[in-house]
Amino acid sequence: MTTPSTCNCGTSDTSGNKNWQQVSKRSARTVPSILLSILIAFFPKCPMCWAVYMSMLGSIGMSKVPYMPWLLPVLLTFLLFHIAMQYRTIKQKGPLPFSCSLLGATCLLLARFTFPGMKWLLLTGMFFIIAGSLLSTFSTRPARLQQQV
Repeated sequence: MTTPSTCNCGTSDTSGNKNWQQVSKRSARTVPSILLSILIAFFPKCPMCWAVYMSMLGSIGMSKVPYMPWLLPVLLTFLLFHIAMQYRTIKQKGPLPFSCSLLGATCLLLARFTFPGMKWLLLTGMFFIIAGSLLSTFSTRPARLQQQV
């Protein structure tokens, strides 16, 4: 018994090819979802993790960037934005976080423009800005201030 050989070379039946295209389209639609899941897995989820990531990436990036004249005004704008956001939270958190951040910004500006050789003043300013941010994040308004309002 011989089986007849069938050759479909001359036919236009491409049902197998269409099935493959449908499968590949469905698979291609899932790739962004998978990539997003992987990205979210490595995405920092808490404020402390954000601080570590930004500190690490910022330190690596800033050390390799040559001095650019536009960088100082941009950083000063971010510093003023930080102070403004701290000022807006005085009613909720009390004046301590704002005062710490303002003292830190003053120390940073003095260390940069008035006393450029004083590294301890620069470090003190950085400490007070970080302390003000942490106080703003983790503190609530004192009970005696809540009663006055």
